[in-house]
Amino acid sequence: MLFLIIIILLAFLLQSLVSGLLGDSLVPPDLIYLCALLLAARTPPYAGLPLAFAVGVLQDLLSAGYPGLHGVGLLFAAYGYYRLSRLVHWDEPVGRMVILGGSYLAKWIGLWLVAFWMRLEAFNPLTLWPVILPEMVLTLLAAPFFFGIFQRWKPSP
Repeated sequence: MLFLIIIILLAFLLQSLVSGLLGDSLVPPDLIYLCALLLAARTPPYAGLPLAFAVGVLQDLLSAGYPGLHGVGLLFAAYGYYRLSRLVHWDEPVGRMVILGGSYLAKWIGLWLVAFWMRLEAFNPLTLWPVILPEMVLTLLAAPFFFGIFQRWKPSP
């Protein structure tokens, strides 16, 4: 339990550090999303899905966003992780990219569904592509380093 809390706190700390270093010129990688996937990889679905939702709601509350927006997004991402990890193997590089890319798209589908339900015009898929694509590329590039840090700290069971 303490390990999960430390992972969540470090992810939020690293996310704010990277966001501050990159400024407004570059979209930072989504380390909170990677944290939710790391938690999903270490817990069974009945615990990982609510945990991913809770991390997303915490992200919403800390960033003064709409409560539940990132919660549903990370819930969809964790569900995408669980479904895709049954189809492809995580230890293969191509399988890892399929799982990361598919769950990342599932996160944005969850965000769009909540934004559509709340009638938020700012979440237009046609205008968000300049944000989504760089964030996805940087997140996929940061994933091996992020997972490597926690793999060395506490190996998976």
